[in-house]
Amino acid sequence: MLTKNIKKVKGKIKVDKKKISFLFWSIICLVFVVYLFYCNVKMFQKRTELSKSLKELNTNVESLTKEKEILSFRLGETYSEEYLERVAREDLGMQKAGEKVVVIKKTDSGEDDKNNSNTNIINNIVEWFKGLF
Repeated sequence: MLTKNIKKVKGKIKVDKKKISFLFWSIICLVFVVYLFYCNVKMFQKRTELSKSLKELNTNVESLTKEKEILSFRLGETYSEEYLERVAREDLGMQKAGEKVVVIKKTDSGEDDKNNSNTNIINNIVEWFKGLF
């Protein structure tokens, strides 16, 4: 049996088929294990990414649920008499019989300050030219 497993090659090197077969299958198994490890790492990365995405979506769902509750509350509020009266008075300018409406105009002080500063600058330039001549 030893003669079957040992083969003589030109340079009188003895080759053992069992050792070569074992080495070949060991390399194949090693490559397979490395491939499985690589796939496992990739799946772990994907799982981590999907977990982060799931957390973001859950927080988004919570905020949208709260917004939905607020909007449904406001929708229920629109059917009340007080809301209808407030909209009629403020937005539509309506009034009850016998009432007088008083409108107070709000002045925007920011625009007045801009106009005053622009006129002051122009007046300063005019005074400077008058001083030259």
